Amino acid sequence: MATPPHLSPKLVVGVGSLLLTLVATWATMRTSGYPSERSLPSWPRAFGSRLRRELPRGGHLTAAWVAVAAWSVVVTGLHFGGVYYNVYTVLPWWDLMTHAMGGLGVAAVLGFTFRSSTLRSPFWLVPAVLAIGAGFEVYEFLFKTFWHHWSLEFYVIDTVVDLVVNTTGAAVFATATALYRSRVRSGSTGASREDEPIGTDTD
Repeated sequence: MATPPHLSPKLVVGVGSLLLTLVATWATMRTSGYPSERSLPSWPRAFGSRLRRELPRGGHLTAAWVAVAAWSVVVTGLHFGGVYYNVYTVLPWWDLMTHAMGGLGVAAVLGFTFRSSTLRSPFWLVPAVLAIGAGFEVYEFLFKTFWHHWSLEFYVIDTVVDLVVNTTGAAVFATATALYRSRVRSGSTGASREDEPIGTDTD
């Protein structure tokens, strides 16, 4: 009788992803800039509150949220379009592109939701996105079947590359935010506090 895929040596990917999720979450909560021990778990409520309050405002904040929404739609379209039309198999770089864009997008949503914390120190977003990405790998291990025919070596490499690229996208957003913060604090931009895409209001 054949060993079920979840109980094969590929279990190392699922268990490893779970452990990485826990470690990255712990690291996130201890990284400078993390909003608070209670803020991130309540992210959906904070996110909804931000949207209700800021979308009707107009100006830079509204434009920033619209840009984040458009980015999310594009990434979603690229992913599901890639799956439907089998682009992932034909173009190996497609997977790298969608994961990088997804990591940047998740970092942007977290960063805009917790703006004051992100402005103080945006690099908490890097381990946060790593934790989310690793958690998604656990979900794929439990509920998807595409990896069942992969070799253990290929599965491990694919998972590691996905996580590295996700986290790189988050690092790009965090670095851009740090540069933006430097410009705002040096007075080289004319943006008002209220209209800054990543402002200094409270979380």
